[in-house]
Amino acid sequence: MKHLVPGRTCGDCTLCCIVPVIDMPEAQKLPSSVCRHCASGCDIYETRPQVCRNYDCGWRQLEMFDETWRPDLSGVFIEFELNIPPQFKMPFGLNLVLVGNPLKTIRQQRFIDFVAASVNNNRPLYLGLAGPKGMQACKVPLNTTELYDASRRGRSELRLALEKTLKKLVDHTYVPQILEHAGNDMST
Repeated sequence: MKHLVPGRTCGDCTLCCIVPVIDMPEAQKLPSSVCRHCASGCDIYETRPQVCRNYDCGWRQLEMFDETWRPDLSGVFIEFELNIPPQFKMPFGLNLVLVGNPLKTIRQQRFIDFVAASVNNNRPLYLGLAGPKGMQACKVPLNTTELYDASRRGRSELRLALEKTLKKLVDHTYVPQILEHAGNDMST
């Protein structure tokens, strides 16, 4: 599935070195912890582990997101969801992981419009929050009757429904991330 949008580079964004968990035999990193090799970019870029070489966030791969959606600028780290229910008839969904100021992000018109379009087009969509350092992230589906109905009633109704959904995420009880592999922990 990997196809990078031509000319799209990470710039100053290093959220892929912070947000996701890495649990591979060759490298491990706890979620929401900065990789020890991340300074102003990757200190070991030329020799970085294969898992890092293979990874690109959704913003780098999907043309539907313009430059303003770069994760460090938008507050949205886009991850692919591969285990989606069969009723969607799509190979993947999107998890919009909120970083920075989640409430501000979900109130933005472009965010609301994207959620409305996705829900109305039956694109599998999730809203997520990165957990505290070392804790598992959480997510909830946005393809619900409540959000679909709110999107039909307009932006202000959908904004309120998103705020209610965010509240559920904020109230989530996070659990520690247990790594299966060990030996090269890159967490700080």
